[in-house]
Amino acid sequence: MKKVFVFLFFFFFLVLPVFSQFDDIEKDQVNVTLITETSSYSQKTIKSEHIRLFKSDIYINKDGTLSIKETIIYDFSDLKKHGIYRKIPMIKTNQDGKKYVLDYSEISVIDDKNLPYRYSRSVVDNYLQLKIGDPDKTITGVHTYIISYKVKGAITYFSDHDELYWNVVGNEWEIPIEKAKIEIFLPEKIEEKNLRADCFTGFYGQKKKNCQFSFDNNFLKEKIFFENNEGLVSKEGLTVVVGFPKNIVLFLEPKEYKSFWETFFGKVTVFLIFLAGVFWYVFLPFYIIYRWFKYGRDPKPINTGEVSAWFDPPKSPDGKRFLTPAEVGVLGDETVDLKDISAIIVDLARRGFLKIEERKKGEFWLVKIDKEETSLLFFERKLIKEFFGNRKEINLKKVQLYQEVEKVKKLVYQEVVSIGLFPDNPEKIRTRMMILAFFGLVTGNLFLAFSGFVFGRNLPRKTDEGVKAKLTAFSLRNFLKSQERQLTFQADKQMMFEKLLPYAIVFGVERIWAQRFKNLDLKPPEWYQSYDQKTFNSLVFANSLNSSLSSFRSSAQPLTSTRSTSGFSSGFSSGGFSGGGGGGGGGGSW
Repeated sequence: MKKVFVFLFFFFFLVLPVFSQFDDIEKDQVNVTLITETSSYSQKTIKSEHIRLFKSDIYINKDGTLSIKETIIYDFSDLKKHGIYRKIPMIKTNQDGKKYVLDYSEISVIDDKNLPYRYSRSVVDNYLQLKIGDPDKTITGVHTYIISYKVKGAITYFSDHDELYWNVVGNEWEIPIEKAKIEIFLPEKIEEKNLRADCFTGFYGQKKKNCQFSFDNNFLKEKIFFENNEGLVSKEGLTVVVGFPKNIVLFLEPKEYKSFWETFFGKVTVFLIFLAGVFWYVFLPFYIIYRWFKYGRDPKPINTGEVSAWFDPPKSPDGKRFLTPAEVGVLGDETVDLKDISAIIVDLARRGFLKIEERKKGEFWLVKIDKEETSLLFFERKLIKEFFGNRKEINLKKVQLYQEVEKVKKLVYQEVVSIGLFPDNPEKIRTRMMILAFFGLVTGNLFLAFSGFVFGRNLPRKTDEGVKAKLTAFSLRNFLKSQERQLTFQADKQMMFEKLLPYAIVFGVERIWAQRFKNLDLKPPEWYQSYDQKTFNSLVFANSLNSSLSSFRSSAQPLTSTRSTSGFSSGFSSGGFSGGGGGGGGGGSW
Protein backbone atom coordinates (compact mmCIF):
# COMPACT_ATOMS: atom_id res chain seq x y z
CA MET A 1 0.00 0.00 0.00
CA LYS A 2 2.83 2.33 0.76
CA LYS A 3 4.27 1.87 -2.76
CA VAL A 4 0.89 2.50 -4.35
CA PHE A 5 0.48 5.68 -2.33
CA VAL A 6 3.90 6.94 -3.41
CA PHE A 7 3.08 6.19 -7.07
CA LEU A 8 -0.23 8.06 -6.90
CA PHE A 9 1.46 10.98 -5.21
CA PHE A 10 4.04 11.36 -8.02
CA PHE A 11 1.39 10.86 -10.70
CA PHE A 12 -1.02 13.55 -9.49
CA PHE A 13 1.53 16.14 -8.36
CA LEU A 14 4.32 15.72 -10.95
CA VAL A 15 3.16 13.94 -14.11
CA LEU A 16 -0.30 15.48 -14.62
CA PRO A 17 0.96 19.09 -14.45
CA VAL A 18 3.46 18.27 -17.23
CA PHE A 19 0.72 16.84 -19.49
CA SER A 20 -1.40 19.86 -18.70
CA GLN A 21 1.39 22.16 -19.91
CA PHE A 22 1.68 20.20 -23.19
CA ASP A 23 -2.09 20.46 -23.59
CA ASP A 24 -1.93 24.26 -23.17
CA ILE A 25 0.83 24.51 -25.78
CA GLU A 26 -1.22 22.43 -28.22
CA LYS A 27 -4.26 24.63 -27.73
CA ASP A 28 -2.20 27.72 -28.44
CA GLN A 29 -0.92 26.17 -31.66
CA VAL A 30 -4.41 25.28 -32.82
CA ASN A 31 -5.55 28.84 -32.23
CA VAL A 32 -3.01 30.14 -34.76
CA THR A 33 -3.72 27.20 -37.14
CA LEU A 34 -0.22 25.83 -36.86
CA ILE A 35 0.91 22.38 -35.67
CA THR A 36 -1.76 19.98 -34.38
CA GLU A 37 0.21 16.77 -34.11
CA THR A 38 3.76 15.80 -33.18
CA SER A 39 5.91 15.84 -36.33
CA SER A 40 8.51 13.22 -37.14
CA TYR A 41 10.65 16.20 -38.24
CA SER A 42 10.83 17.58 -34.69
CA GLN A 43 13.36 20.12 -33.56
CA LYS A 44 15.36 17.28 -32.07
CA THR A 45 15.64 15.75 -35.54
CA ILE A 46 16.29 18.87 -37.64
CA LYS A 47 19.35 20.83 -36.60
CA SER A 48 20.07 22.66 -39.87
CA GLU A 49 18.17 25.10 -42.06
CA HIS A 50 14.54 24.04 -42.64
CA ILE A 51 10.94 25.19 -42.73
CA ARG A 52 9.12 24.61 -39.45
CA LEU A 53 5.70 25.19 -40.97
CA PHE A 54 4.35 25.78 -44.45
CA LYS A 55 0.74 26.88 -44.07
CA SER A 56 -1.42 27.90 -47.01
CA ASP A 57 -4.87 29.49 -46.80
CA ILE A 58 -6.59 29.25 -50.17
CA TYR A 59 -9.81 31.15 -50.81
CA ILE A 60 -11.84 30.06 -53.84
CA ASN A 61 -13.58 33.23 -54.98
CA LYS A 62 -16.92 33.55 -56.75
CA ASP A 63 -15.23 35.19 -59.75
CA GLY A 64 -13.16 32.03 -60.38
CA THR A 65 -9.94 33.42 -58.92
CA LEU A 66 -7.94 32.19 -55.95
CA SER A 67 -6.69 34.33 -53.08
CA ILE A 68 -3.74 32.60 -51.46
CA LYS A 69 -1.91 33.40 -48.26
CA GLU A 70 1.23 31.35 -47.55
CA THR A 71 2.64 31.48 -44.03
CA ILE A 72 6.20 30.17 -44.03
CA ILE A 73 7.96 29.83 -40.67
CA TYR A 74 11.55 29.53 -41.80
CA ASP A 75 14.38 28.45 -39.49
CA PHE A 76 17.78 29.62 -40.76
CA SER A 77 19.43 27.92 -37.77
CA ASP A 78 22.80 29.63 -37.18
CA LEU A 79 23.32 30.42 -40.86
CA LYS A 80 23.67 34.06 -41.84
CA LYS A 81 21.34 34.75 -44.75
CA HIS A 82 19.51 37.73 -46.22
CA GLY A 83 16.13 36.04 -46.51
CA ILE A 84 14.26 33.57 -48.69
CA TYR A 85 13.13 33.32 -52.27
CA ARG A 86 9.87 31.82 -53.48
CA LYS A 87 9.25 30.79 -57.07
CA ILE A 88 5.90 29.69 -58.51
CA PRO A 89 5.29 28.39 -62.05
CA MET A 90 3.29 30.68 -64.31
CA ILE A 91 2.55 27.90 -66.79
CA LYS A 92 0.50 24.73 -66.36
CA THR A 93 0.37 22.00 -68.98
CA ASN A 94 -2.56 19.73 -69.80
CA GLN A 95 -2.42 16.04 -70.70
CA ASP A 96 -2.15 16.90 -74.41
CA GLY A 97 0.92 19.05 -73.83
CA LYS A 98 -0.88 22.37 -74.30
CA LYS A 99 0.33 25.15 -72.07
CA TYR A 100 -1.78 27.74 -70.25
CA VAL A 101 -0.83 30.90 -68.42
CA LEU A 102 -1.65 31.57 -64.76
CA ASP A 103 -2.02 35.25 -63.98
CA TYR A 104 -0.62 36.38 -60.59
CA SER A 105 -1.50 39.74 -59.06
CA GLU A 106 -1.97 41.62 -55.75
CA ILE A 107 1.31 40.30 -54.38
CA SER A 108 2.43 41.29 -50.89
CA VAL A 109 4.95 40.01 -48.35
CA ILE A 110 4.69 40.78 -44.62
CA ASP A 111 5.97 39.34 -41.37
CA ASP A 112 3.98 38.01 -38.40
CA LYS A 113 3.61 41.58 -37.12
CA ASN A 114 2.08 42.78 -40.39
CA LEU A 115 5.21 44.74 -41.27
CA PRO A 116 6.19 44.66 -44.96
CA TYR A 117 9.29 42.88 -46.13
CA ARG A 118 11.61 44.25 -48.75
CA TYR A 119 11.38 42.06 -51.84
CA SER A 120 11.91 42.04 -55.58
CA ARG A 121 9.69 40.45 -58.20
CA SER A 122 10.89 38.94 -61.46
CA VAL A 123 9.94 36.38 -64.07
CA VAL A 124 12.64 33.78 -64.72
CA ASP A 125 12.06 30.86 -67.11
CA ASN A 126 8.26 31.19 -66.78
CA TYR A 127 8.44 31.29 -62.99
CA LEU A 128 7.21 34.13 -60.82
CA GLN A 129 10.14 34.64 -58.49
CA LEU A 130 10.01 36.64 -55.26
CA LYS A 131 13.33 37.44 -53.63
CA ILE A 132 12.57 38.47 -50.07
CA GLY A 133 15.02 40.17 -47.71
CA ASP A 134 17.52 42.98 -47.46
CA PRO A 135 20.77 42.45 -49.41
CA ASP A 136 22.55 44.76 -46.95
CA LYS A 137 21.54 42.76 -43.85
CA THR A 138 21.92 39.19 -42.69
CA ILE A 139 19.62 37.28 -40.35
CA THR A 140 19.67 34.00 -38.41
CA GLY A 141 17.19 31.95 -36.43
CA VAL A 142 13.43 31.74 -37.03
CA HIS A 143 11.52 34.22 -39.20
CA THR A 144 7.96 34.25 -40.48
CA TYR A 145 7.09 35.20 -44.06
CA ILE A 146 3.46 35.73 -45.10
CA ILE A 147 3.15 35.82 -48.90
CA SER A 148 -0.22 36.77 -50.39
CA TYR A 149 -1.22 36.77 -54.04
CA LYS A 150 -4.19 36.32 -56.35
CA VAL A 151 -4.36 33.78 -59.19
CA LYS A 152 -6.48 33.71 -62.34
CA GLY A 153 -6.95 30.49 -64.30
CA ALA A 154 -6.41 28.00 -61.48
CA ILE A 155 -9.88 26.37 -61.52
CA THR A 156 -10.52 23.47 -63.89
CA TYR A 157 -14.05 23.02 -65.29
CA PHE A 158 -15.48 19.57 -66.06
CA SER A 159 -18.93 18.52 -67.30
CA ASP A 160 -20.08 17.25 -63.89
CA HIS A 161 -18.05 19.35 -61.44
CA ASP A 162 -15.51 22.13 -61.03
CA GLU A 163 -12.16 21.46 -59.43
CA LEU A 164 -9.16 22.98 -57.76
CA TYR A 165 -6.10 20.82 -58.44
CA TRP A 166 -3.22 22.71 -56.89
CA ASN A 167 0.37 21.90 -56.02
CA VAL A 168 0.43 23.84 -52.77
CA VAL A 169 3.89 23.25 -51.35
CA GLY A 170 5.78 22.60 -54.59
CA ASN A 171 8.47 20.07 -55.41
CA GLU A 172 11.40 22.45 -55.74
CA TRP A 173 12.17 23.44 -52.15
CA GLU A 174 15.85 23.04 -51.41
CA ILE A 175 15.35 22.31 -47.70
CA PRO A 176 13.10 19.97 -45.64
CA ILE A 177 9.69 21.04 -44.36
CA GLU A 178 8.77 19.95 -40.86
CA LYS A 179 5.01 20.30 -41.29
CA ALA A 180 2.55 21.43 -43.97
CA LYS A 181 -1.01 22.60 -43.34
CA ILE A 182 -3.60 23.79 -45.86
CA GLU A 183 -7.05 25.30 -45.41
CA ILE A 184 -9.33 25.59 -48.44
CA PHE A 185 -12.11 28.17 -48.02
CA LEU A 186 -15.08 27.46 -50.31
CA PRO A 187 -16.98 30.31 -51.97
CA GLU A 188 -20.18 29.26 -50.14
CA LYS A 189 -21.46 26.57 -47.79
CA ILE A 190 -21.85 23.25 -49.61
CA GLU A 191 -23.27 19.91 -48.48
CA GLU A 192 -20.56 17.38 -47.71
CA LYS A 193 -22.07 14.84 -50.11
CA ASN A 194 -21.36 17.30 -52.95
CA LEU A 195 -17.69 17.70 -52.02
CA ARG A 196 -14.69 15.55 -52.85
CA ALA A 197 -11.09 15.93 -51.69
CA ASP A 198 -7.78 14.13 -51.97
CA CYS A 199 -4.07 14.86 -51.52
CA PHE A 200 -0.69 13.51 -52.69
CA THR A 201 2.84 13.80 -51.34
CA GLY A 202 6.34 12.82 -52.37
CA PHE A 203 8.71 13.66 -55.17
CA TYR A 204 7.30 14.85 -58.48
CA GLY A 205 5.04 12.19 -60.02
CA GLN A 206 4.67 10.10 -56.87
CA LYS A 207 1.22 9.20 -55.50
CA LYS A 208 2.03 8.79 -51.81
CA LYS A 209 -0.59 9.98 -49.35
CA ASN A 210 1.35 11.04 -46.29
CA CYS A 211 -1.37 13.60 -45.70
CA GLN A 212 -4.87 13.79 -44.21
CA PHE A 213 -7.90 15.88 -45.07
CA SER A 214 -11.11 16.65 -43.20
CA PHE A 215 -14.16 18.90 -43.48
CA ASP A 216 -15.35 21.32 -40.85
CA ASN A 217 -17.98 20.14 -38.43
CA ASN A 218 -21.03 21.90 -39.91
CA PHE A 219 -23.64 20.19 -42.05
CA LEU A 220 -23.02 22.79 -44.71
CA LYS A 221 -19.29 22.85 -45.32
CA GLU A 222 -17.27 25.98 -46.01
CA LYS A 223 -13.75 24.82 -45.19
CA ILE A 224 -11.52 21.79 -45.90
CA PHE A 225 -8.37 21.02 -43.91
CA PHE A 226 -5.26 19.26 -45.22
CA GLU A 227 -2.26 18.32 -43.09
CA ASN A 228 1.07 16.59 -43.49
CA ASN A 229 2.52 15.64 -40.13
CA GLU A 230 5.37 13.37 -41.26
CA GLY A 231 7.33 16.15 -42.85
CA LEU A 232 8.67 16.60 -46.37
CA VAL A 233 12.28 16.22 -47.36
CA SER A 234 13.94 18.42 -49.97
CA LYS A 235 12.13 18.23 -53.36
CA GLU A 236 9.02 16.59 -51.86
CA GLY A 237 5.75 18.44 -52.33
CA LEU A 238 2.10 18.37 -51.30
CA THR A 239 -0.67 18.58 -53.89
CA VAL A 240 -4.39 18.85 -53.06
CA VAL A 241 -7.51 18.39 -55.14
CA VAL A 242 -10.99 19.65 -54.24
CA GLY A 243 -14.12 18.98 -56.32
CA PHE A 244 -17.33 20.98 -55.89
CA PRO A 245 -20.61 21.48 -57.79
CA LYS A 246 -20.76 23.48 -60.97
CA ASN A 247 -22.09 27.02 -61.15
CA ILE A 248 -20.62 27.91 -57.76
CA VAL A 249 -17.85 29.99 -59.34
CA LEU A 250 -17.66 31.89 -62.61
CA PHE A 251 -16.10 30.29 -65.67
CA LEU A 252 -12.56 31.68 -65.78
CA GLU A 253 -10.25 29.38 -67.68
CA PRO A 254 -6.56 30.26 -68.14
CA LYS A 255 -5.37 31.79 -71.38
CA GLU A 256 -3.52 29.50 -73.74
CA TYR A 257 0.20 30.13 -73.61
CA LYS A 258 1.72 31.14 -76.90
CA SER A 259 5.43 31.37 -77.23
CA PHE A 260 6.98 34.09 -79.34
CA TRP A 261 7.25 31.63 -82.23
CA GLU A 262 3.48 31.14 -82.27
CA THR A 263 2.68 34.85 -82.58
CA PHE A 264 2.48 36.72 -85.90
CA PHE A 265 5.92 38.25 -85.44
CA GLY A 266 7.25 34.86 -84.40
CA LYS A 267 5.90 33.27 -87.57
CA VAL A 268 7.44 36.05 -89.64
CA THR A 269 10.72 35.40 -87.84
CA VAL A 270 10.45 31.68 -88.58
CA PHE A 271 9.92 32.50 -92.26
CA LEU A 272 12.95 34.77 -92.27
CA ILE A 273 14.99 32.08 -90.54
CA PHE A 274 13.83 29.65 -93.23
CA LEU A 275 15.01 32.04 -95.92
CA ALA A 276 18.29 32.50 -94.05
CA GLY A 277 18.62 28.71 -93.88
CA VAL A 278 18.11 28.39 -97.63
CA PHE A 279 20.67 31.14 -98.15
CA TRP A 280 23.08 29.57 -95.64
CA TYR A 281 22.79 25.93 -96.62
CA VAL A 282 22.09 26.17 -100.36
CA PHE A 283 22.79 29.53 -101.96
CA LEU A 284 25.97 30.56 -100.11
CA PRO A 285 28.02 27.38 -100.78
CA PHE A 286 27.23 27.57 -104.50
CA TYR A 287 27.92 31.30 -104.50
CA ILE A 288 31.42 30.77 -103.07
CA ILE A 289 32.20 28.26 -105.81
CA TYR A 290 30.76 30.65 -108.41
CA ARG A 291 32.89 33.51 -107.04
CA TRP A 292 36.00 31.36 -107.26
CA PHE A 293 35.33 30.40 -110.89
CA LYS A 294 34.39 33.96 -111.84
CA TYR A 295 36.78 36.09 -109.81
CA GLY A 296 39.00 33.90 -107.64
CA ARG A 297 41.63 32.99 -110.23
CA ASP A 298 44.43 35.24 -111.36
CA PRO A 299 44.07 36.90 -114.76
CA LYS A 300 45.87 35.14 -117.57
CA PRO A 301 49.14 36.86 -118.49
CA ILE A 302 49.37 38.61 -121.83
CA ASN A 303 52.55 38.20 -123.93
CA THR A 304 54.65 37.20 -120.95
CA GLY A 305 55.37 34.17 -118.86
CA GLU A 306 57.68 32.62 -116.34
CA VAL A 307 61.26 32.25 -117.56
CA SER A 308 64.04 30.01 -116.37
CA ALA A 309 66.31 32.80 -115.16
CA TRP A 310 65.86 36.37 -114.05
CA PHE A 311 68.46 38.25 -112.11
CA ASP A 312 66.44 41.07 -110.56
CA PRO A 313 63.35 41.24 -108.35
CA PRO A 314 60.12 42.41 -109.96
CA LYS A 315 59.36 46.12 -109.97
CA SER A 316 56.35 47.86 -108.47
CA PRO A 317 53.47 48.58 -110.90
CA ASP A 318 54.54 52.22 -111.16
CA GLY A 319 58.09 51.10 -112.09
CA LYS A 320 59.73 53.36 -109.49
CA ARG A 321 61.27 50.68 -107.25
CA PHE A 322 62.00 47.00 -106.87
CA LEU A 323 59.50 45.06 -104.76
CA THR A 324 60.82 44.17 -101.32
CA PRO A 325 61.33 40.52 -100.33
CA ALA A 326 58.13 40.59 -98.19
CA GLU A 327 56.04 41.85 -101.12
CA VAL A 328 57.53 39.18 -103.36
CA GLY A 329 56.70 36.60 -100.71
CA VAL A 330 53.04 37.64 -100.73
CA LEU A 331 52.95 37.28 -104.52
CA GLY A 332 54.11 33.70 -104.16
CA ASP A 333 51.46 32.26 -101.83
CA GLU A 334 49.21 35.28 -101.09
CA THR A 335 50.12 35.16 -97.40
CA VAL A 336 52.57 36.99 -95.16
CA ASP A 337 54.32 34.31 -93.12
CA LEU A 338 57.34 34.27 -90.86
CA LYS A 339 59.72 33.63 -93.76
CA ASP A 340 58.63 36.96 -95.21
CA ILE A 341 59.19 38.75 -91.89
CA SER A 342 62.61 37.08 -91.63
CA ALA A 343 63.44 38.35 -95.10
CA ILE A 344 62.50 41.89 -94.05
CA ILE A 345 64.97 41.65 -91.16
CA VAL A 346 67.79 40.39 -93.38
CA ASP A 347 67.04 42.98 -96.05
CA LEU A 348 67.04 45.79 -93.46
CA ALA A 349 70.34 44.48 -92.13
CA ARG A 350 71.81 44.31 -95.64
CA ARG A 351 70.76 47.92 -96.24
CA GLY A 352 72.46 49.09 -93.04
CA PHE A 353 69.53 49.59 -90.67
CA LEU A 354 70.16 46.54 -88.47
CA LYS A 355 72.93 44.22 -87.45
CA ILE A 356 72.55 40.53 -86.55
CA GLU A 357 75.02 39.30 -83.92
CA GLU A 358 75.52 35.78 -82.58
CA ARG A 359 77.20 36.67 -79.28
CA LYS A 360 77.03 33.13 -77.95
CA LYS A 361 76.47 29.92 -79.83
CA GLY A 362 72.76 29.79 -80.59
CA GLU A 363 72.03 33.18 -78.96
CA PHE A 364 71.27 35.95 -81.42
CA TRP A 365 70.81 39.67 -81.01
CA LEU A 366 69.35 42.34 -83.25
CA VAL A 367 71.09 45.70 -82.99
CA LYS A 368 69.47 48.86 -84.34
CA ILE A 369 71.71 51.15 -86.41
CA ASP A 370 71.03 54.89 -86.24
CA LYS A 371 70.26 55.83 -89.80
CA GLU A 372 67.78 58.06 -91.60
CA GLU A 373 64.66 55.95 -92.30
CA THR A 374 62.97 58.12 -94.93
CA SER A 375 63.83 55.60 -97.66
CA LEU A 376 62.02 52.81 -95.85
CA LEU A 377 58.47 51.70 -96.57
CA PHE A 378 55.92 52.12 -93.79
CA PHE A 379 55.89 48.45 -92.76
CA GLU A 380 59.71 48.45 -92.59
CA ARG A 381 59.74 51.47 -90.29
CA LYS A 382 56.98 49.84 -88.26
CA LEU A 383 59.03 46.69 -87.77
CA ILE A 384 61.99 48.65 -86.39
CA LYS A 385 59.74 50.70 -84.13
CA GLU A 386 57.72 47.72 -82.80
CA PHE A 387 60.71 45.43 -82.30
CA PHE A 388 62.99 47.89 -80.57
CA GLY A 389 60.84 50.65 -79.09
CA ASN A 390 63.29 52.68 -77.02
CA ARG A 391 65.82 49.85 -76.93
CA LYS A 392 69.05 49.75 -78.88
CA GLU A 393 69.23 45.97 -79.11
CA ILE A 394 67.11 42.89 -78.37
CA ASN A 395 67.97 39.30 -77.51
CA LEU A 396 65.81 37.09 -79.73
CA LYS A 397 65.95 34.31 -77.15
CA LYS A 398 64.39 36.45 -74.42
CA VAL A 399 61.68 38.44 -76.18
CA GLN A 400 58.23 37.57 -77.41
CA LEU A 401 57.47 39.35 -80.68
CA TYR A 402 54.21 37.74 -81.77
CA GLN A 403 52.02 40.82 -81.40
CA GLU A 404 54.63 43.03 -83.07
CA VAL A 405 54.90 40.63 -86.00
CA GLU A 406 51.12 40.60 -86.47
CA LYS A 407 51.12 44.40 -86.77
CA VAL A 408 53.82 44.27 -89.43
CA LYS A 409 51.94 41.56 -91.36
CA LYS A 410 48.83 43.75 -91.57
CA LEU A 411 50.88 46.61 -93.00
CA VAL A 412 52.47 44.36 -95.63
CA TYR A 413 48.99 43.32 -96.78
CA GLN A 414 47.96 46.97 -96.93
CA GLU A 415 51.04 47.81 -98.99
CA VAL A 416 50.49 45.16 -101.68
CA VAL A 417 46.88 46.37 -102.07
CA SER A 418 47.79 50.06 -102.12
CA ILE A 419 50.40 49.65 -104.89
CA GLY A 420 48.01 47.61 -107.04
CA LEU A 421 49.25 44.01 -106.75
CA PHE A 422 45.94 42.82 -105.23
CA PRO A 423 42.45 44.36 -105.57
CA ASP A 424 41.53 43.40 -101.99
CA ASN A 425 43.35 42.32 -98.84
CA PRO A 426 43.85 38.56 -99.31
CA GLU A 427 44.08 37.92 -95.59
CA LYS A 428 40.69 39.52 -94.89
CA ILE A 429 39.08 37.51 -97.70
CA ARG A 430 40.57 34.28 -96.35
CA THR A 431 39.52 35.11 -92.78
CA ARG A 432 35.91 35.76 -93.83
CA MET A 433 35.80 32.49 -95.73
CA MET A 434 37.33 30.54 -92.83
CA ILE A 435 34.75 32.01 -90.44
CA LEU A 436 31.95 31.04 -92.83
CA ALA A 437 33.39 27.55 -93.20
CA PHE A 438 33.72 27.16 -89.43
CA PHE A 439 30.12 28.20 -88.78
CA GLY A 440 29.05 25.95 -91.62
CA LEU A 441 30.79 23.08 -89.87
CA VAL A 442 29.27 23.74 -86.43
CA THR A 443 25.78 24.21 -87.94
CA GLY A 444 26.00 20.97 -89.87
CA ASN A 445 26.30 22.71 -93.24
CA LEU A 446 29.05 20.47 -94.58
CA PHE A 447 28.61 21.80 -98.11
CA LEU A 448 29.33 25.33 -96.93
CA ALA A 449 32.27 24.11 -94.85
CA PHE A 450 33.69 22.32 -97.91
CA SER A 451 33.14 25.35 -100.14
CA GLY A 452 34.72 27.69 -97.61
CA PHE A 453 37.77 25.57 -96.84
CA VAL A 454 38.47 24.47 -100.43
CA PHE A 455 37.27 27.33 -102.64
CA GLY A 456 36.86 30.23 -100.21
CA ARG A 457 40.44 30.16 -98.97
CA ASN A 458 41.58 30.42 -102.60
CA LEU A 459 39.38 33.40 -103.44
CA PRO A 460 42.18 36.02 -103.09
CA ARG A 461 43.41 37.03 -106.53
CA LYS A 462 46.01 39.33 -108.01
CA THR A 463 45.58 42.19 -110.44
CA ASP A 464 47.06 42.11 -113.94
CA GLU A 465 50.09 43.95 -112.59
CA GLY A 466 50.27 41.48 -109.72
CA VAL A 467 50.31 38.54 -112.12
CA LYS A 468 53.15 40.11 -114.10
CA ALA A 469 55.12 40.73 -110.92
CA LYS A 470 54.51 37.14 -109.78
CA LEU A 471 55.85 35.74 -113.06
CA THR A 472 58.97 37.88 -112.69
CA ALA A 473 59.33 36.78 -109.07
CA PHE A 474 59.05 33.10 -110.00
CA SER A 475 61.59 33.60 -112.74
CA LEU A 476 63.92 34.98 -110.08
CA ARG A 477 63.12 31.95 -107.91
CA ASN A 478 64.14 29.65 -110.76
CA PHE A 479 67.47 31.42 -110.92
CA LEU A 480 67.99 31.33 -107.15
CA LYS A 481 67.34 27.61 -106.79
CA SER A 482 69.34 26.64 -109.86
CA GLN A 483 72.60 24.78 -109.26
CA GLU A 484 74.16 26.57 -112.22
CA ARG A 485 77.30 28.40 -111.03
CA GLN A 486 78.07 30.48 -114.16
CA LEU A 487 78.29 33.82 -112.34
CA THR A 488 81.49 35.14 -113.90
CA PHE A 489 79.61 37.82 -115.78
CA GLN A 490 78.63 39.45 -112.49
CA ALA A 491 81.02 42.26 -111.59
CA ASP A 492 80.36 42.02 -107.90
CA LYS A 493 79.44 38.54 -106.66
CA GLN A 494 79.43 39.76 -103.05
CA MET A 495 76.76 42.35 -103.80
CA MET A 496 74.71 39.87 -105.80
CA PHE A 497 74.84 37.26 -103.01
CA GLU A 498 73.70 39.69 -100.32
CA LYS A 499 71.16 41.53 -102.47
CA LEU A 500 69.27 38.41 -103.50
CA LEU A 501 69.66 36.51 -100.22
CA PRO A 502 66.43 37.97 -98.67
CA TYR A 503 64.52 36.87 -101.79
CA ALA A 504 65.98 33.40 -101.48
CA ILE A 505 64.68 33.36 -97.91
CA VAL A 506 61.07 34.12 -98.93
CA PHE A 507 61.26 31.30 -101.50
CA GLY A 508 62.86 28.95 -98.95
CA VAL A 509 65.98 28.35 -101.10
CA GLU A 510 68.60 30.31 -99.14
CA ARG A 511 70.77 27.23 -98.58
CA ILE A 512 70.69 26.40 -102.28
CA TRP A 513 71.59 30.00 -103.09
CA ALA A 514 74.47 29.97 -100.62
CA GLN A 515 75.70 26.63 -101.99
CA ARG A 516 76.54 28.35 -105.28
CA PHE A 517 78.95 30.75 -103.51
CA LYS A 518 80.66 28.41 -101.03
CA ASN A 519 83.87 28.12 -103.03
CA LEU A 520 84.01 31.76 -104.09
CA ASP A 521 86.11 34.27 -102.26
CA LEU A 522 83.43 36.15 -100.32
CA LYS A 523 84.00 38.17 -97.18
CA PRO A 524 81.66 38.09 -94.15
CA PRO A 525 78.78 40.57 -94.52
CA GLU A 526 79.27 43.68 -92.43
CA TRP A 527 75.76 43.35 -91.05
CA TYR A 528 76.31 39.87 -89.58
CA GLN A 529 78.65 38.88 -86.78
CA SER A 530 79.26 35.27 -85.77
CA TYR A 531 80.44 34.14 -82.32
CA ASP A 532 83.57 32.66 -83.97
CA GLN A 533 85.72 34.42 -86.56
CA LYS A 534 86.66 31.52 -88.77
CA THR A 535 87.16 31.76 -92.51
CA PHE A 536 83.90 32.85 -94.12
CA ASN A 537 81.94 30.22 -96.00
CA SER A 538 78.64 31.17 -97.60
CA LEU A 539 76.94 27.84 -96.79
CA VAL A 540 78.06 27.90 -93.15
CA PHE A 541 76.90 31.50 -93.03
CA ALA A 542 73.51 30.54 -94.46
CA ASN A 543 73.09 27.78 -91.88
CA SER A 544 74.06 30.14 -89.06
CA LEU A 545 71.74 32.82 -90.42
CA ASN A 546 68.94 30.26 -90.61
CA SER A 547 69.53 29.45 -86.95
CA SER A 548 69.20 33.10 -86.03
CA LEU A 549 65.97 33.37 -88.00
CA SER A 550 64.69 30.20 -86.32
CA SER A 551 65.35 31.89 -83.00
CA PHE A 552 63.34 34.87 -84.20
CA ARG A 553 60.49 32.69 -85.46
CA SER A 554 60.18 30.92 -82.12
CA SER A 555 59.90 34.29 -80.39
CA ALA A 556 57.30 35.38 -82.93
CA GLN A 557 55.06 32.32 -82.42
CA PRO A 558 52.07 32.83 -80.09
CA LEU A 559 52.08 31.04 -76.75
CA THR A 560 48.47 30.16 -77.50
CA SER A 561 46.66 30.62 -80.77
CA THR A 562 44.59 33.77 -81.07
CA ARG A 563 43.14 33.01 -84.50
CA SER A 564 41.63 31.45 -86.38
CA THR A 565 22.08 28.64 -78.54
CA SER A 566 -7.47 23.39 -71.61
CA GLY A 567 -7.69 19.70 -71.54
CA PHE A 568 -6.44 18.99 -68.04
CA SER A 569 -6.93 15.65 -66.33
CA SER A 570 -8.69 15.53 -63.00
CA GLY A 571 -6.76 15.16 -59.79
CA PHE A 572 -9.19 12.41 -58.80
CA SER A 573 -8.37 10.25 -61.78
CA SER A 574 -5.16 8.39 -62.48
CA GLY A 575 -3.70 11.78 -63.30
CA GLY A 576 -3.42 12.75 -59.64
CA PHE A 577 0.14 12.92 -58.28
CA SER A 578 2.50 15.04 -56.25
CA GLY A 579 3.39 18.04 -58.37
CA GLY A 580 0.27 17.83 -60.54
CA GLY A 581 -2.08 20.69 -61.35
CA GLY A 582 -1.14 24.33 -61.12
CA GLY A 583 1.04 26.08 -58.60
CA GLY A 584 4.12 24.35 -57.27
CA GLY A 585 7.61 25.71 -57.52
CA GLY A 586 9.69 25.98 -54.39
CA GLY A 587 12.38 28.15 -52.94
CA GLY A 588 15.18 28.39 -50.45
CA SER A 589 17.39 30.97 -48.78
CA TRP A 590 19.85 33.47 -50.16
